[in-house]
Amino acid sequence: MDAIEKIIQQLDEQAAAERQTLKANEQQRIEQEYQASLTEIKMDHEKRLEKSLKTLNQKYKQQANRQQVETKQAILNQKQTFLELLFEDAIESMEQWDVEKQQTFGQQALVNLTGLDGKVLFICGEKSQAAFSKEWIAEQNKVLPFQLVVSDDLLKNQAGFVINDHGVQYNFLFRTLVQDIQSEMSYELAQEFFA
Repeated sequence: MDAIEKIIQQLDEQAAAERQTLKANEQQRIEQEYQASLTEIKMDHEKRLEKSLKTLNQKYKQQANRQQVETKQAILNQKQTFLELLFEDAIESMEQWDVEKQQTFGQQALVNLTGLDGKVLFICGEKSQAAFSKEWIAEQNKVLPFQLVVSDDLLKNQAGFVINDHGVQYNFLFRTLVQDIQSEMSYELAQEFFA
């Protein structure tokens, strides 16, 4: 019996050793798979994190650029509004000129018209009726090389006048004159005020 027990014991020991080796090998395999999966998960997580950070950074830059553009546009709009108000104030100021100042302006404008002869139509702005009266027109006709004929029509809500020489118009309405200057000088004024 001792021999059988010894064989059984040897078999048990051999089986225990094989189980131990198999267990160790299986634990090592599981540990390697676990480490490989863990490494893959970490790498995937880092890639996703990096991608999210890039996306977030791009969105931040886009938002910052958008805000910068909006801020510049708002400032530009304020500057444009300021310039428009400046020219509107100039128009209002001219429209408030007294009779004498409007007449002086009108006289200088008419004297500087060259190449006109014969009769031309003088169309008065509604706001300048007092300054450009029939008496004033008669005085101008004495010194001008052309004859002003007063139109019965008035240019509503306008100050200044228009000369119509057979379809060719010479516009001396204050609003039009200031708008002409505005288109020419807006850039220069913007440079002067905002540079």
